[in-house]
Amino acid sequence: MSTALSNVEPGAMSKQPGFSKLLILLGAISILSPFSLDMYLPALPAIAADLKANASAVELTLPSFFAGLAVSQLLFGSLADHLGRRPPLLCGLALSVVGSVGCALSGGVASLTVWRVVQALGVGSATVIPRAVIRDRFDVAHTARALSLLGLITGLGPILAPQVGGAILLFTGWRMEFWLLAGLGLVCLSIAFLTLRESIPAQRASVMGPKLWLKLLTDRRYIRYAASANLMQSGVFAYIAGASFVYIDHFKLSPLEFAWMFGANAVGLLIVGRINAHIVSRFGPELIFRRAMLGTAAAGVILFVASFLRFGGLWALAIPQFVFIALLGFNFSNGFALALAQFGSSAGTASALFGTLQFVFAGLAGAAVSALYDGTAHAMAGIMCLAGVGAVMLYRCTR
Repeated sequence: MSTALSNVEPGAMSKQPGFSKLLILLGAISILSPFSLDMYLPALPAIAADLKANASAVELTLPSFFAGLAVSQLLFGSLADHLGRRPPLLCGLALSVVGSVGCALSGGVASLTVWRVVQALGVGSATVIPRAVIRDRFDVAHTARALSLLGLITGLGPILAPQVGGAILLFTGWRMEFWLLAGLGLVCLSIAFLTLRESIPAQRASVMGPKLWLKLLTDRRYIRYAASANLMQSGVFAYIAGASFVYIDHFKLSPLEFAWMFGANAVGLLIVGRINAHIVSRFGPELIFRRAMLGTAAAGVILFVASFLRFGGLWALAIPQFVFIALLGFNFSNGFALALAQFGSSAGTASALFGTLQFVFAGLAGAAVSALYDGTAHAMAGIMCLAGVGAVMLYRCTR
């Protein structure tokens, strides 16, 4: 690993012009993704009851959403490299509004699942294109720092979204959550249309689509960081898929209590992300990424063992789970910056493939939790453990 990628000299991270303004703008757009994913989580049991569906069928709306995001990443990433960043982003945000309205009007779990896919196809643009814009504007070190700070903004989504979702259930039904998501999508569309400037020159990428995907997938360095970072990240999606049923049905938390617990985990992620932004200039993204990955794997093992213990109750799971999720604040931004370091001219597609791997792994993790769920925390904890340990093994095998 070259020094430019793994080590950054102290003091080399002075803020570039427009840094804060751009992050606020991109954060406002990017927050649509965590809200679309997390706001309805406290309502999953209520949706199952209202649509007269079993828990497993409703849980499948999550991996379906992830599948839509995975396809969306590749589609909008390639289009963003070929057409520019603005046009695909505007089209994607409009599609997300259509999908949210469809979810609100769904009469059964099958139609809800289909409209969640449509929603995800649009929401993906709000994930992949802002990352590509950051890579357009900044070098590797600033990209890692910018993504950590962007995570502080978008991290408000997992904190606020379940709180809003839980509060909505106290006064009205789950459908209102999707009407609010449609409104949020319109706000993001307006922000992007009025304020976001094009960030790549008129000369677009000459190689796109499958050829570039193959080039990235056969690049050992790209896979080392992209695959291991996203495999580790899939652990949090296993948590998302199983947590509401584990903590609401098994441990008997109320939807609002679950929302507070979910938000606490997100706060831990935010705090660690802020720490990463502060220390990346001193230690470099490579060292931080490697050490945090080992810590995450250890937390996953402890969590899995704790799921079989007969003492400690909720806290025996909640504490190692908090550590697992918080340490991911060191994972994503550093892994992303290291993976994209050599692909500045194709940042849209490289970012898209990174995101596609994220949601492919997420979909597999969510589907596994759904298939293996037995009314206990075993499935959720086991998949989180597998994600952490598997990421360490994958990283070592590709060095």
